[in-house]
Amino acid sequence: MVTASQEVQALATEAAAQRLKRAATFAASHIDKPLFKKTMRVGSGPAVLVRLDWPGVLRVFEIATGEMLAESLPGQPDRASARFSQLPSNSVHR
Repeated sequence: MVTASQEVQALATEAAAQRLKRAATFAASHIDKPLFKKTMRVGSGPAVLVRLDWPGVLRVFEIATGEMLAESLPGQPDRASARFSQLPSNSVHR
């Protein structure tokens, strides 16, 4: 059985979810550049461009070619998206 206070809480949670959905759509329509963009150099390797785009997708690019080297899941910057979670068969070193 659902209590009155549980029902009120459920309604408040749903209202907040709807507000966030509208706010996210509004934000996405007004973001016209990366949220963050900076060159990163690790050790003696080549520098890469690190960019954070809406909705929290972290991308890493090779500067010389513009090739995307990695892409995260939205809101999970340390987890690779599906298209970067497996190495293509032609990239295996022999």
